[in-house]
Amino acid sequence: MKVGIELPGSLRCENKRAGKHTHNCSGVEMQETSPLSPQSPVMPLSEFLPALFWALDGEGVHFCVLRNYEGFPANNVGSDVDFLIYPAELQRVLRAVLSIQGIRIVGYMQRSYVASMFLEGTASIDGSRSLQLDFLWSLSWKEMPYLPASGVLQSAMPYSAGNLKFFVPLPVHEAIISLLTSLIYGGWAREKYLPGVQRTFSGNRLEVVAALTPQFGRRTATRLVDTVIRGDRREIHRCVWLIRVALTLRSLLQRPFRSIQGIVRYYAREIAIRFSPRYMTTVCILCPDDCGKAAIINNLMPLLHSAAKCVEKRHFSLRLPFARESSRISASADRHAQTPDGPFVSMAKIVLWLLQEWLGQFIGKKNCTLRLFVNYYHDLLFDPKRYNYRGPMWFARLIGRLTPSPDLWILLDPAAERMQSMNHEVLPAQKLSQLEACCSFVKTRNRYVVLDAGKPAASVTEEAYSAVIDMLARRADKLIKNRL
Repeated sequence: MKVGIELPGSLRCENKRAGKHTHNCSGVEMQETSPLSPQSPVMPLSEFLPALFWALDGEGVHFCVLRNYEGFPANNVGSDVDFLIYPAELQRVLRAVLSIQGIRIVGYMQRSYVASMFLEGTASIDGSRSLQLDFLWSLSWKEMPYLPASGVLQSAMPYSAGNLKFFVPLPVHEAIISLLTSLIYGGWAREKYLPGVQRTFSGNRLEVVAALTPQFGRRTATRLVDTVIRGDRREIHRCVWLIRVALTLRSLLQRPFRSIQGIVRYYAREIAIRFSPRYMTTVCILCPDDCGKAAIINNLMPLLHSAAKCVEKRHFSLRLPFARESSRISASADRHAQTPDGPFVSMAKIVLWLLQEWLGQFIGKKNCTLRLFVNYYHDLLFDPKRYNYRGPMWFARLIGRLTPSPDLWILLDPAAERMQSMNHEVLPAQKLSQLEACCSFVKTRNRYVVLDAGKPAASVTEEAYSAVIDMLARRADKLIKNRL
């Protein structure tokens, strides 16, 4: 279904009549029109957390906050909030989050041990409007538990922070989780948590060893605990291979069939996340004359922080393997200073770019990813000289048909009449033709929005942000609708 969004007076393209350029194409038939929502206030964290805890309690969810709760309810020490729940309660968690007024789920990703939700409408970082919540039901590595989650929940103790009352793990459990979450997964110990882990391990050495022994064996558990207490970073990192092997062997010996099944299930889910476009959203921002685009994108990036696990900005550029930096396709460089490429070199560049983009749809991401493209391949079709393309246009158009299409197109309309009045001169026919071609192309996409780039940058940024968030919310709804 095509979804077109057109703001009053923002969409203009010109027609040639009797050799005169005019602008009149505001009437566009669309199957569905979604008006851009106005900027909504961001709920302070001090209001969101009580609403979330109340909603979870109302659904009967048994949970504890794993760490970074010292500054609650006003501040969050981390970039996200981690909860531990029972696996059967995930559906209740979704209902609880969706019941909070003013909050939208704009991203959802479920692994074998955790469900990550990206919420728009509240934030813990200045400048952002989103917050990530992680709901874990297994403290494991490749579905082999390093600490029983049910035991952590059953022994959790009450904690008060301001007007909030909730449960947190025992200090021994919290220290183990803070250490192994990064050590056994990433192979490194987070410096942020290491001093606190050392204090807990030193004061509760026997308890920590006893908690780790069933999963790692007494010898390995003792070595890990003593190494952490000494604070030898290099030796701690050397323990990574040891604890992984010990956990795997003991899991296979004690629960062979369950462990093998869990490992297979873990890799199956990871492959689905890392090599499937399902968890990647792409947005292309086009502007035929680059009018204020850089400022708008720079303003947009911090607003979208935590709207996905990874928010990245990409430029349309390419260089051949072993080629010099000056030979890449890029609009940022002075095209007049570039050495013209031959037809075959130009054709090779765009073919290589096509292969890279298709590979990038499946490879190169580990989590829920939002990519913002600053211009895209189709910009080359409107102005090939700008990108130093010297090949045949039929070949460039063929590559364009094979190119993966972004999920949302945002066209910043430079409003040619206003540009003419500001410059006190008539724009060249070539420039007007490029504006018309860009406008016509965007209107053929499945989902697009055309914004008036003549408005203040803050206003255009808000409109672009609203379009991106609305699109993310629609995609998230499709991911979670079958889980309720």
